[in-house]
Amino acid sequence: MIKDPEAGREGPFPYDALAPAGVTPWTTHADMRDVSFELLARHLMTPVTQQAWDELRGVRRRLLVDLLLYDVDMEAELPLAAAEIDRELALEAAPQDPQQAAEQDPPPDSLPEATARLVADLVRFDV
Repeated sequence: MIKDPEAGREGPFPYDALAPAGVTPWTTHADMRDVSFELLARHLMTPVTQQAWDELRGVRRRLLVDLLLYDVDMEAELPLAAAEIDRELALEAAPQDPQQAAEQDPPPDSLPEATARLVADLVRFDV
């Protein structure tokens, strides 16, 4: 999972603060309610971890935190990104006449394949 770098937060990210207690974005809600006991047992309950636990134990607040996380398979995505960059650089370097460039541009109402894949990855309804 990758955190949104543009998300302005004060203090540590809640999942980072609770990582020593084994909390991840895949921790169930039932397990999240019991995290305070784990924090107390390990002597990890501090004001920072208390605030992080408060943010993640409620469904609505947790969904807001989870909204800033992106599930990205780096091993699969990096070669695709590198290929896309190479393709774009090759297009910029190749001299083209205006007629040829107009024929290669996709219609304005169609999404590029990479954009469609990103949207499909972001919109998931599995729980």
